[in-house]
Amino acid sequence: MKNTKIIAIALMVVLGLFTISWLVSSKAYVKPALNDSLSEFSGEKAFEHVNHLVQKIGPRPAGSKSELKAAQYIAYILRQNGWKVREQPFSKVVVREPSLLQKEQQVELISSQNIIAELPGTRPETIVAGAHYDSATFNVPGAVDNASGVGVLLELARVLSQEPHEETYQLIFFGAEEYGLVGSQFYASQADLSAVQWMLNVDMVGSPIEIDAAGKKSTPPELVKQVTALAAESRVPFRLSRDTILMTRESSQGGSSDYSSFLDQGIPALGLGIYGRPEGYFHRPEDSIERVSLEDIQNVGEFTHHLLTTVKMERMGPHEWDELYLPFQIGKHVLILPGYGVRIAAILTFLLTGFMLMKFYKGRTKKPLDFKKVLGILGTLLLLSVLVVGVSGIGELIWGWIKQVNLLYGAHPLVFVIARAGIALGVLILLTSWFYKLPVVRDPQVYWITGVMILLGITLVLALTRIDLAFPFVFWLLCLNLQFFLPNPILVLIGPYFLGWLHFELLNSHQWMSYYQALHKYFLVFLGVYSLLLIPFLLAAMHVGAARTQVLKKRLIQARRPALLVTVLLILAIGLVPAFTRDYPQVIIVQEEWSGSDDGKVQVFSDEPLPGQVVNDLSGQKGKQIYVPILNEKPPISVEAVVVETIKDSIRTLTISYNLKYAREPYLTRLRFESDYPFEVRTDDYLPMSKLPKKLQLKGAQQSSGTYSLILQRTPPQKNSIQISIETQGVINCSVEALFPDPSPRILIQHPLVSTDYKIRFQENFEF
Repeated sequence: MKNTKIIAIALMVVLGLFTISWLVSSKAYVKPALNDSLSEFSGEKAFEHVNHLVQKIGPRPAGSKSELKAAQYIAYILRQNGWKVREQPFSKVVVREPSLLQKEQQVELISSQNIIAELPGTRPETIVAGAHYDSATFNVPGAVDNASGVGVLLELARVLSQEPHEETYQLIFFGAEEYGLVGSQFYASQADLSAVQWMLNVDMVGSPIEIDAAGKKSTPPELVKQVTALAAESRVPFRLSRDTILMTRESSQGGSSDYSSFLDQGIPALGLGIYGRPEGYFHRPEDSIERVSLEDIQNVGEFTHHLLTTVKMERMGPHEWDELYLPFQIGKHVLILPGYGVRIAAILTFLLTGFMLMKFYKGRTKKPLDFKKVLGILGTLLLLSVLVVGVSGIGELIWGWIKQVNLLYGAHPLVFVIARAGIALGVLILLTSWFYKLPVVRDPQVYWITGVMILLGITLVLALTRIDLAFPFVFWLLCLNLQFFLPNPILVLIGPYFLGWLHFELLNSHQWMSYYQALHKYFLVFLGVYSLLLIPFLLAAMHVGAARTQVLKKRLIQARRPALLVTVLLILAIGLVPAFTRDYPQVIIVQEEWSGSDDGKVQVFSDEPLPGQVVNDLSGQKGKQIYVPILNEKPPISVEAVVVETIKDSIRTLTISYNLKYAREPYLTRLRFESDYPFEVRTDDYLPMSKLPKKLQLKGAQQSSGTYSLILQRTPPQKNSIQISIETQGVINCSVEALFPDPSPRILIQHPLVSTDYKIRFQENFEF
């Protein structure tokens, strides 16, 4: 009778969750009034703009002369189509704090400009569309990223200017996006946004479209509903991205593109891009005009036009909205569970769990729980989890050592994810096939209660932090609760479904490579996290298996040899997977290097061993680098330094004056400071102190080696005279560095599986 009541309560909870989801989803697929006017958007004309930016102007890094030419071209086209245009120049200091992958603090002065165009309407309501026009570096043409988005908006400027409209339209072309959304952040922080209804950003045109609703804040669900409904109505293939645990760019610069700067100011905004993991040309010299699809330009242009003329928001200006909603995409349909629905689901699951725990303890009064045995189970499973997770990467470890390649997974990451999962499963089967010999508890309820307690603890911590991030564990906890009454392998497998879904979304995102690199670099941290997450899964499996010990024991013993065979085959198969392909080539840098007044040299190097063909062509030796001397030529820069020193209370104050003479202006200059003692830098010549974020001091950050370091750098315009002041107790090592593009390199690398960066680098070291 008691079990019947508990089952009834559990079914009511499940029914309640499904009812909430159904009620919400029934309102989620809102069909906005589709604009019936035929779009005159011309993909050919948009493509002409893309071609001009890529072929006639070329790479457009922030602050460069070519970026300025692009800005002038954009302003000209907009004025030709009757838009009111103004330029918004800016110089902003960007601080990149030390992180897991970047140990040194880096402070940069970024100079660029935004181009702002307005087409007034009869009403004040304003709709903003944006695209950045800079490219990643001086070696990157930036065709897809993001001349394609600029071309779409420039053609839309022509189309919109010929149509009757009531709303005011604004088109904003952002500079310095690639440095961390600098242009859009500057604009959004300075502009009057009180009349803005919503903002749409176009960054990388392609198919399928990613409707990106993820920034430091989330796009309002009302806007997500309208845009996804219109995409479904227009039969545009799309995927919805949302900021889940691992999908947000948690940096000081915000989300993945310029719409995030508007979300930060409380303006509804989202972005259109290309769904999936970036192709190998992303931020590379191969991002050329051949990568741009005329068909994609046409389709995205028409869709963007429909959005700008159809989507309406009820409110104007900055405001708050529900950010804790969860969207679920099923085909072309998007279901949205609002924040209050997530809270209700969590509360009901917590209540059900608490009720079941109380009933569990009351039902075991005659047979109390032995916590020593529980701890023994946890210890055993923790060891098992560590072994399974740790050994899962043995294939990459072995072949990385054999091939001397750090990024085996670069070209085919999905293959390595599947291989890791397969090896982990094989090792798990092998280890658990001997598990029955250990003196562990055979009581299924003990496994269930232990798993529930662990999951409940994790879920409560996450729920108190951010309720939407706790949802995958709420779902898992609910499955484990139901498993008490219906012990079934299906519930064991679907419990962590949403955690797997998060990793699938991560795999198909721009963050995948940095995540996987961090996983390898900080292996012990990830080993601990994934080992802990594996324990509830194993406990759930043991709860089901303990009821059928003999059958399970027999099946596991039978699976030993197949599991061992599959594990070995997977490890061997990893060696057959190419580390580099035509789509994901090896990155090689050909860098002309100068140090002070010494003769220069050309260094050809890579993080991986250089291909044999390249080594033979340069008559070098096998390895990761080759040097070729440059004789009887002067360096591109000469640097003179004068220092005045004063000492007070054992503190040295160094006033250093640099005089730089350029044979040609570099794109980037950098001052790097290192000392064994803490130090503080002051300069108004190189980085205006007035532009620094409040309370920021230019101090050396301590490294793992114990030394202190700080990097200051700036884009053009560069200065010939620089004065800085340094306070320290010890000796300061300072290097002056400059980086130039190399349009006519001395050494050309031609190899089908290689992507080459050509650079000129100057460095001179001083010790004060």
